[in-house]
Order: sequence, then C-alpha cells, then structure tokens
Amino acid sequence: MDNQTSIKNILIHGAGQVVNLLAPFLVALYVIPVCGVDKWGIVGVVTTVYILLGLVIEFGANLIGVKEISAYRSKITYLKNYIGLNYKYRLICCIVLTILLVIIFSILNVDKTYYWGLTWIVAWYYNPIWVYQAQESFKKINHIIFWSKLIYVIGIYLLVQKPEDYVYVVGILGVSNSIIYSWFYYKISKNTKLSVKRVWVFIKHNKSIVLSNFSISLYTQAPVFIINTVLGNTYAGIYKIIDLFLVAFRSYLGVFFNVTYPSYCNLISTNFKAAKAYVFKMTFFNVIFLSIIAVVIVFIIPYLATFFDLSNEVNEGLKLSSFLLFLPIIVALNIPFYQTLLFKNHHRKILLILSVALLITVVLGFVLTQNFHLYGIIATLYITEIFVTGSMWITGKKELAA
Repeated sequence: MDNQTSIKNILIHGAGQVVNLLAPFLVALYVIPVCGVDKWGIVGVVTTVYILLGLVIEFGANLIGVKEISAYRSKITYLKNYIGLNYKYRLICCIVLTILLVIIFSILNVDKTYYWGLTWIVAWYYNPIWVYQAQESFKKINHIIFWSKLIYVIGIYLLVQKPEDYVYVVGILGVSNSIIYSWFYYKISKNTKLSVKRVWVFIKHNKSIVLSNFSISLYTQAPVFIINTVLGNTYAGIYKIIDLFLVAFRSYLGVFFNVTYPSYCNLISTNFKAAKAYVFKMTFFNVIFLSIIAVVIVFIIPYLATFFDLSNEVNEGLKLSSFLLFLPIIVALNIPFYQTLLFKNHHRKILLILSVALLITVVLGFVLTQNFHLYGIIATLYITEIFVTGSMWITGKKELAA
C-alpha cells in the first residue's frame, strides 16, 4: 500500500473518530453541570477499570489478531478458525470475569456505577473492530463508531437528569456498544466449533503481548487511580477533563496505528526497504500534523474559557490540558519501532520496557502528585513517555538497520 492510500484510509477512519472524540466532550459538558466534578471523577475511575478489563477479554486481538489476519488474509479456513478461537476464549473469559467481579463488588460494597459497568463485559466480548481493522474495512468501522456513540449520547441526555444519575453513565456506553458491536459481530465469518483445549494453547501463545499491551494501558490509565487515591474524586474529575484532550490524541494515534500496521505487516513480508521507507514517511507526516494541531489548540483554549460559562474546576482542567498537548508527539515517534518489534515477535522486550514504564509512572506519580498535585502527574507522564520512546528507539533501530 502506498502513502496516498494510507493517508486516504487515515482520513476515512479519522472521519469516524471525529464522532468518537466528540461524544466524550458532549457527555462531559452535560454530565459535569448535572452531577458535579466529583461524580465525573468516579465515572472516570470506573471507566478506567473496565478499559483495563477489556484488554484481558480481547487478549491482544488489536495487535496479534490484526497481524495474523493481515498476513494470512488469503487463507480463509485459517482465518475462520483463528477468529473463532479468539471468540471462544472471550466467552470463557467473560463468564469467569463476570462471576468474579460480582463477588468482589459485593464484598467491597462498591459504588453502583461498577455494577452498571458490567455491560462493558458484553461489549468487549462482541467487539469486532479488530477484524474489520485487519481487513482494512474502515467504512464499516466508521458505521460501528457512529451508531454506538449516537445511542450513547442520546441515552445520556435522556437518562441523566439529576446528580445521582451519574451511576448510569458508564452503563449507557456499555449498552450502546453491545448493541452495535453484536450486530456487526454476526456479520463476521468464523468457526465457533473449536475445542476448549485450543483456548489454553491460544493463551500461552499470546500471553506476552497481552501483558505488554496491558502495561501500556495501565501506565496511561494509572494517573486517574493515583490522583483519586492522593487527591480525591474532585481532582480525579479535573484530571478526566484534561484527559479528554489526551483521549482525543490517543484515538487519533490509534487511527494512525490501525491504518499503517496492517499495511506495514503486509509490506515488510515482501519488501523490507519499502516497508521501512513507508513507516518513516508516514511517521514524519504524523508528527508534523500533531505539532500543528497542538499549537492551534494551545491558542484556542483561553478563548474557550472566556466564551463559555464554565465552572472553576473545568477552567482549571482546560488550563492544565495545554501542558499535555505535546505529549502525543513523543508517543508518535516510537510507533515505527514499536510496530517493528511487534512484527518481529519481540514481545518480551516490549513487556520489559512497558513494565519499567509502569513502575516509573506509579512511583513518580505518587511522589510528584503528593508534592505538586496535578502538575506532578503531568511531569510524570512526560518522563514516562520519553523513557518509552527512547527505549523503543534503542531496541527497534537494530531491527530496522538491515
């Protein structure tokens, strides 16, 4: 695939992501005035928990699964078996997780938001986006995103009417995703009549990459837990306002990764030099684009604060968010090396880098947050991402030197 085709796919997939990014802002602007920043903090913590659980359920589908389907796209029987095996694992995992979570929630007497979040377990089971990503069916992905987020936003505006309704926010997203994901799930060809024994082989084969993927999400999601523990729900809510911008950039980087990774896997198998040139050119354009967007948002944020009648907490969140707008540029620089290490199956090396990153985030996060509050967690994020990008570059450049 050439650069023009990839850019076209980024634009197509990116059009769907606009909806994906707009929805959290629409929800936050409505829920925070109705329920309060502290309740928004609780919603953020619960959402983070279920995002991490989703990684256990999907078990590397967005990385290893995409690679397998992309590399063996002509072998129909193999693909049906592979997809069926992934969903066989998901079914077992979802049943076990649901039972364990209900028991844990009952013992700990958790907030009701956690119970409503169980709808995410159903959504994670059905999630078919990884298959369409590998097939480069980005228009179908756009349909999934559009309809699920439309139902989500409408549900929020209809059902959240008073402060105590914050408990439904996470559940409404889980239900909307479950409905749309299941519709597109049943359109996928797969072999579901596979032995349960093969699931254990599947787990052993993929555990390293799943652990590394879990580490990525854990060190990117850890700040909300750290802030909630050290500073409380209100500050966690303020951070989740900041995080809206980070989520937007991460979603865009996800689009970039999702579009370029299948093409890179397909190309590197046949023409290494062309693959290398492709991934570096795309990364160069990506970094330029992110830099321009970050500068534009930095200039826009002060006008948002004066144009809208926002609370002090929201204004503080908007102000602090400008400090994190250049973080995604550092993340973007590691993508060529990360994709190469994934393709070469260096899962243990990736896991080691990301485990150290998680340790840095947790230790520095607690120390700096206690001393410098939200500025401390911002500094922690920069230090962690610089470490990850530097480590990926040192490790991955050897593979790209050929």
